[in-house]
Amino acid sequence: MSLSLTTTYRPAVSIVQQHDAFPQIITALSFDPTSDTLWSGANSGNVTAYHTPRGVRGVSFPIGGGSAVKKIVADDTQVRAFCVIGEGMGAWSKGGINRWYYRPSTPITTFSGTLSSSKTLAVSTSTPEIVLLNATTGSVIRQAQVPSVVRHLHFTHSYLLSGGSDGYLRCHDHRTGLRREGGAENAVKAHISEVQGLQSSGNHVYTIGFGLRQSRPIPDPLVKIYDLRSMKPLPPVPFPAGPTFINLLPMRSSSLVVTSNHGLVNIVDTLNPTSINEFYQLDIPSFVSSTAVSPTGAYMAFGDSDGLIHILTAADETMPFNGYEGQPFEWAASPEPLLEVEWTDSTPLNSVGLPYYNTLLLSSWTPQLESVKGSTVPMKIPQSVLSAIKTNDGIAYAPLPRELKGRRNMIIAATPKDQGRFRSGKQRGDVSARGELAEADHNPDEAPPRYRKVEIEYSKFGVEDFDFAFFNKTEFSGLETHISNSYTNSLLQVLHYCHPVRTVAKSHITTRCPDEHCLLCELGFVSRMLEDAKGTNCQSSNFCKTVGVLAQSINAIELIDYSGNLAETNYARMIQMFHRVDEETYIVNPSLLLPDPSFPKLTATLPPIAQLLGMYGRNVVVCTYCKAVKEKEQVTFVVDLIYPRKGPVNCETDLVSVLQASLLRQMSHKATCLNCKVVRTFDSNRFVATSDLPPILAVNANVYNEESLEHWLDNRRQRFLAATIELHGQLSEEEEQVSVTYNLRAIIVQVLSKEKSSHLVAIVKVPETEHMDELLSPWFVFNDFSVQNVSEEEALSFPGKWKVPAILYLERADCQGRFDYSKLSNTIDTSILSQDTSISVHRDVSLIKHEPLESAELPRPGTLVAIDAEFVQMQQEETEFRSDGTKKVLRPARLSLARVSVLRGDGPEEGVPFIDDHIHTSEIIVDYLTEFSGIRFGDLDPHTSPYTLTPLKVVYKKLRLLVDRGCIFIGHGLSKDFRIINIYVPPEQVIDTVDLYFLRERQRRLSLRFLSWFVLHKNIQTDTHDSIEDARSALMLYKAYQDFEERGMFDEKLDELYREGRKHNWKPPASQRAETTSSTVPPPAQAATQQNALPIMHSSITPAPFVPSGFQGGVFAGFQQSGSSSRSHWRAG
Repeated sequence: MSLSLTTTYRPAVSIVQQHDAFPQIITALSFDPTSDTLWSGANSGNVTAYHTPRGVRGVSFPIGGGSAVKKIVADDTQVRAFCVIGEGMGAWSKGGINRWYYRPSTPITTFSGTLSSSKTLAVSTSTPEIVLLNATTGSVIRQAQVPSVVRHLHFTHSYLLSGGSDGYLRCHDHRTGLRREGGAENAVKAHISEVQGLQSSGNHVYTIGFGLRQSRPIPDPLVKIYDLRSMKPLPPVPFPAGPTFINLLPMRSSSLVVTSNHGLVNIVDTLNPTSINEFYQLDIPSFVSSTAVSPTGAYMAFGDSDGLIHILTAADETMPFNGYEGQPFEWAASPEPLLEVEWTDSTPLNSVGLPYYNTLLLSSWTPQLESVKGSTVPMKIPQSVLSAIKTNDGIAYAPLPRELKGRRNMIIAATPKDQGRFRSGKQRGDVSARGELAEADHNPDEAPPRYRKVEIEYSKFGVEDFDFAFFNKTEFSGLETHISNSYTNSLLQVLHYCHPVRTVAKSHITTRCPDEHCLLCELGFVSRMLEDAKGTNCQSSNFCKTVGVLAQSINAIELIDYSGNLAETNYARMIQMFHRVDEETYIVNPSLLLPDPSFPKLTATLPPIAQLLGMYGRNVVVCTYCKAVKEKEQVTFVVDLIYPRKGPVNCETDLVSVLQASLLRQMSHKATCLNCKVVRTFDSNRFVATSDLPPILAVNANVYNEESLEHWLDNRRQRFLAATIELHGQLSEEEEQVSVTYNLRAIIVQVLSKEKSSHLVAIVKVPETEHMDELLSPWFVFNDFSVQNVSEEEALSFPGKWKVPAILYLERADCQGRFDYSKLSNTIDTSILSQDTSISVHRDVSLIKHEPLESAELPRPGTLVAIDAEFVQMQQEETEFRSDGTKKVLRPARLSLARVSVLRGDGPEEGVPFIDDHIHTSEIIVDYLTEFSGIRFGDLDPHTSPYTLTPLKVVYKKLRLLVDRGCIFIGHGLSKDFRIINIYVPPEQVIDTVDLYFLRERQRRLSLRFLSWFVLHKNIQTDTHDSIEDARSALMLYKAYQDFEERGMFDEKLDELYREGRKHNWKPPASQRAETTSSTVPPPAQAATQQNALPIMHSSITPAPFVPSGFQGGVFAGFQQSGSSSRSHWRAG
């Protein structure tokens, strides 16, 4: 850490997690006010105590939910905490014993500290509502609805303060039960977007939050200050780095500690902001995830995403965290020692004793538990058996009668599940018939089979063996589920089948996007993959990874799926929160809509995605007392539905009326009027012209309780959801007469099972099928990798509470076919294959092994390229061991691309690599797999890597360009490589040597190492793997295959290859190995001086006979190089 301007605080030794196999993000911190303890919460869901500034680890206990700890508050007697995704919040003793646990029906968003005078605790939920609890017992005192989801709660000496997701700061009087309209005595718009931090001192309130820049959320660079008595704004405190956390500094009541997520700490006096401030920069490689200040202000703690707790201190090392010798530490209880029994031959057994218990044992049956049924009478032995019995040593034997043959020791086997179908296994009978029967017989209160959660099962051959085709017999691809954050699969499918969004996203990947992590880029790559796959299953691993990285960077950890599909996870809430994230920026902003007065006024000043989804509106705020008017223009991207309260039976509650009211929202709030100079009630109205309604209308259903769901459920009169709706705009108090028509394109629903677990399903009207009469309808259910066609009636109906709406997408009818895409780029710049894209700071020139393509070498359809990739492990395999010793894979290891090499496959420079990139990753690597990948620690870090290091997105663009230009990829085991890289290559563009040298009846595929030893007489992969060496070996194997086919002897040689493989156990024998060739391929500039480094096949030279020890001489014996050029030209010798 480096200090600036002052040395009041200095860095202390950081606290490191001691018992975790891998680093856990520190998501919450709290100093104990009565003991020398710092409480920390991690993303594993555990709360851990660290005693003394030396960080002595104390008790550690889970708080329920298994996800990241969102907040911790420690007081005199207990510790209160809750998880991002959990059952609720609770209080624990400082020894880890649970005191009480509050479980609301909807997820908790935050809670406050206690009000010392009444021991009252405030909790907010996503309903949205505020609940007052008894802090001692956890019982509910009061409940009140609030206008928006509350993100922060804080008790002052007279009020309860709340900071909402709508940016409002509200004052609530807890003594009146929050009975006011909206539950607030006073409210002020503190930030444009969500309130991120809230503190108070005396009569001053401090807030930080999000603003908007180019329609994107960014940290508001100002710390807002308000007078609690009148909610009048005071001069704010600037913090250009973007405040992420604020804390009060005890003993200096007017001082604030402001921290950015990059580790910049500023201590500022809010009463005298012009005075010299204290600045500190934490030395962290990642980002700050939590902060806390000790009760005396002598210590400040900062948790980061690498699992470290950084300490700044203004005291000596002997001073406790709480400033005095407080309560003794509570340690975890140790088991009582066993009684020592001196054992002799005469020791009675009852001296061992039984464990003490104060409740009835399970074996103490009560009359209610006793069975009333008598024992089952055993079957009589048939007389034919009794008459033939012979006895020997007390055991009776008898021959089995003919009529009993085949019936002994048999039980009726359960019907096998349709899950777990593997391509390597045998086909079961007519499963489709059983599926139809189950579909017809299902309970209407439960989800039909096509909507139920589907799981990938794993055989010994891995995920590639799973029969995805059984679940999808359409030409539209599904997405796999075994990836973190795969809950976004449904939204990806919806955006893919909105053609304007798909077109913009595909165009975006052809531009030079400067962001390493860009959701629009990843959406474009997924769309290209889904287009090309035509029914083959795909996976969105790169998109899901980007979701996690961006969520952590903006401190929105509630968007990350930590739960592992736990039953408590509310995926409808998560997908709608993710849906509110504003769209990515665009490099150029052409106007997409052709000029027309009836079309939206959004111009090229907005990104194309914003032009498609943005709705231009006008907010008019009127003081009800002096009639002062204030207007503000804004662009909205997502409409949140607001449902009417229970009223008359005949009131309108159809989708059009609810959506119309949500578009033109009317609400009241209290704030300080600038004219009246006092707090007044304001009426707020939003006006949107009909012509400004967007081409694509995105709607969050906001169904979080049964009352809202009742609107959607089918009744005898009509359905709530319609395929076509008419909407009117409103410029003044009266609606416009002109209306526009919207067609429903897609809906995302949350499906609830009997066990109350949930998952998301997309129901999409696929544009390509709207004129196919052979289908039931254009509507398809995308249940992750399961895709089925359904009728329109089924798609739009909500027959039971198992189907909960989450997101709607509607397309404006008069805009369809009127988009101008001519100004959008549609091809990737081919110069990317000729450029040096390395971001490594200390690259070693001697390790550069590739030569980028020149313009004359750019690939054309049919160009041969050899490819190989190496991977590192980002997440370990999750397995379950059964009682019989077998194991079941719950989730496979997650691999990430670490290096890719692409070689020229023909021409004068055949075998010379033109891509050899190591891939930069910002994630934590669990295992470098050095033995198989050749990657070591530091090779993927731009500050330490000596290799050509390139961002993943740039490498992906290079491979995407090769696929688009029709290259033929040669390699070994390419299906798995392409799967992990997350790119789809048409089968006609793939030549896999693992399939070329394969006898189907033998059911054994041969390794590249064995093939290279036997066919090429080369020993590879001796110490580690090298992607250039492996790609070159695959290219040589393909050349040998071509030669054998031309001579008509390939089948004969393949049989001989398998015979020798069985003989040597499919491995190169140590006694007969050829001379080992170096796995390090020389750079092209040095290759002209080395001999026997690259054996290349030439069709005009006849190879030596195929013998068990490999090829002797001939085509693979050696090569010559032409020295007439400065570049290396390989040709056969």
